[in-house]
Amino acid sequence: MAALLLSGAVSAGHHEENDSIAAPVMGSLSTAQKIDLAKAAAPANVSDEARILDADNTVLQEGDNGWTCMVGTPPNYENPMCVDAVWLGWLDAFMNKKPYKNDAKSIGFSYMLVGDIPVDNDEPFNTDEDKNTWVQEGPHLMLLVPQGLFGDLPRDPYAGGPYVMWEGSEYAHIMVPLEKTTPLIYAQP
Repeated sequence: MAALLLSGAVSAGHHEENDSIAAPVMGSLSTAQKIDLAKAAAPANVSDEARILDADNTVLQEGDNGWTCMVGTPPNYENPMCVDAVWLGWLDAFMNKKPYKNDAKSIGFSYMLVGDIPVDNDEPFNTDEDKNTWVQEGPHLMLLVPQGLFGDLPRDPYAGGPYVMWEGSEYAHIMVPLEKTTPLIYAQP
């Protein structure tokens, strides 16, 4: 089921690729290296027994704990993630630009302990870096909750602490940085 839901999702990780920010190319990775990278996205008590998917959705390791970990976006693999079943549904909707509704009626959890690529915090599919507020998180968690619970959480990723990403869209979620979020050079006023 995960491979079907993630058709195309693994190649983009959490966000669509931003070609203007180039990370060093890692080259070809062995299967063992890919598994290690995917597992690095979450604590061992989550990732050790998780299903591991390659960027093309090939199962690199079966899992039985309800978590799915992905290697990230090649060729740089800079955004591996581990997600629960609720986030799998979100990824399917996001990657296929379909409506999303959390029918599971539960909180969704995602780990990105390696960090992420730069992304627009305001619009889910914007790739124009001259528009809106761009952020590149280091290690972080992401939470899916009913949007009515966002309350007065900041929408500004540089305010400190958790914040809302993509408010006003059905893909809105809570970002929980685990380190200080430093503004990108081009994101500063």
